[in-house]
Amino acid sequence: MRRGWLAILIAVVCVCLGVSAEAQRQGGDPKARALKNPVAVTPASLKAGEAVYGQYCRQCHGNRGKGDGTLAPKYPKPADFSDDKWDFGSTDGELYTLILNGAPPRRDQKESEMKPMKGTLSPTQIWQVVNFIRTFGPKAAPAAPAKK
Repeated sequence: MRRGWLAILIAVVCVCLGVSAEAQRQGGDPKARALKNPVAVTPASLKAGEAVYGQYCRQCHGNRGKGDGTLAPKYPKPADFSDDKWDFGSTDGELYTLILNGAPPRRDQKESEMKPMKGTLSPTQIWQVVNFIRTFGPKAAPAAPAKK
């Protein structure tokens, strides 16, 4: 009986590790892309996201989300949330998954600098941080004037 439970536990761990690794692919991930943000962007959610960001993210990503925080490593440089280059996808679901699972190490590294927040932050807190990160993003180009 004990061997059966051990086999089940090992299988579950392997599946979880496989999903985590798959969800962090550079260039984005279709499964993560499909996740929808259940937390509405409101002043309250932005304020809550800002507080969590200030406690857990600001040291590396900086006050303005430029990747220039006081503890930011030189390589790899933390993501700059104000630009339009998103290495691991740009949807809310992809950002959520990256925060949840952490960033994978670069090919020339043994460990990533960005640790997973799974177990540290609740899903709601992560979605609030996603909403707050969006405030750093590039401004949308003005709409083209309507033709008469």
